[in-house]
Amino acid sequence: MLSKEESENIGAIEQILNKDNQYVTIAIGEKKLLQFVTTKKISEIDKPYNGQQIKKVRFIAIELNNGNNVEKFLDVGRRSARLIISKLKEGHTRLNIERIGSGKDTLYIPTPSAIQ
Repeated sequence: MLSKEESENIGAIEQILNKDNQYVTIAIGEKKLLQFVTTKKISEIDKPYNGQQIKKVRFIAIELNNGNNVEKFLDVGRRSARLIISKLKEGHTRLNIERIGSGKDTLYIPTPSAIQ
């Protein structure tokens, strides 16, 4: 049985870990099925990378493979954002997103899901 202090410490660590869960993470070569929430504002944000601030485009999406239906952030570069936006304009809001490359060479390739 944990003491009250131990339980609080573990709870604090869980909050930190859950905070990281607010982002969609896709490993190199991995694909994830995402439902884009087009009713939420797409925004441009600044993120630190190698000691510099770089611009990213932030989408709101739900990971459909994990079944918890929680809205998360997907932050991508402008090249990837253009690809995603073109699919959204075509009416595809459920997309398979594949990550290719790493660092500044990362590209997220969207393909429409067969199930819309």
